[in-house]
Amino acid sequence: MKIAITGSNGYVGNFLAEYFSGRGIGVVGMDLSSMGRQRDYKNFRFHRCDVRDKGLVSRILEAEKPTHVCHLAYLMDPQHNYGLEYDVDVNGSKSVFDAANAVKSVRQFMHFSSASVYGAFPENRPWISEDQEPTPRDWVYAQNKCIVEQFFSSYPKRDDMKLVNLRMCTVVGPSYYKPGGVVSILAKSPVGLLLDGRDTAVQFIHEDDVKNLVDLVANDKDIEGVYNLASDSYTMARGLCVNPKKRFISFPKSVFRAIISALWHARLSPVSPTSVNLVAHGIVVLPSKLTGRYNYKFLYSTKEAFFDACRRRGAGGI
Repeated sequence: MKIAITGSNGYVGNFLAEYFSGRGIGVVGMDLSSMGRQRDYKNFRFHRCDVRDKGLVSRILEAEKPTHVCHLAYLMDPQHNYGLEYDVDVNGSKSVFDAANAVKSVRQFMHFSSASVYGAFPENRPWISEDQEPTPRDWVYAQNKCIVEQFFSSYPKRDDMKLVNLRMCTVVGPSYYKPGGVVSILAKSPVGLLLDGRDTAVQFIHEDDVKNLVDLVANDKDIEGVYNLASDSYTMARGLCVNPKKRFISFPKSVFRAIISALWHARLSPVSPTSVNLVAHGIVVLPSKLTGRYNYKFLYSTKEAFFDACRRRGAGGI
């Protein structure tokens, strides 16, 4: 087995690279840059690569001859330049898949999609299964994921290359480091907002569970299709209170969106107004199609994963 990981410098890409290389499996990292600690990973080789450059992606895969490709190269953070976001997310994904399909050593293509493709709607209820039609609403990241999923579904790929599409919920754990991310906001904010008076359902999966499940998928020669990659639990946002003095107040969603929109367009905040629906309406997906295949038992619940991230990193350093 040899695994190529696009977006290897990102949070999930990095911990998967560390995990698999540490188990003696060859890992090929592909990204615009590589964090310093990756130089210490054994069995890891990095290639500076823009995934939109199909020729370069093809040359790397031809030279390295991986058996697996894990595609994680997306722009997670909202961009003011929507054209760039589309180019990297959609055209980059097409480029990588085209290249992998042409390299005969590749027997499994693992695409890391997002649970957000189901859409953040007021009527959402646990548990959303893979049978529900993706309706990503206004979140551009999820819209692009849907476009890529549709492209894959109609692509004339090789019969001997399995395509696994993983719709993943938010991942957290001891190596989570995103300042201003959802964990940081929940852990550090002195005030919690109940938009239109409603608490929000939250679902996290711990990075150790992601490692285990991705390992099982990578060693499964027959798996293909769409699977939710998420924990088998969820909680409400008020249940993730680190600060006992934190206050929760009701706030109109329309006013909150107007404020976020003004700050976004003035380039005073990295938070896009399209994220407001995600804040207001939780997406809780059903993982049993994947976990049932392996009779997998989770190491962490949603709450345990969140508090482990806070404890191991320190709430102030998230």
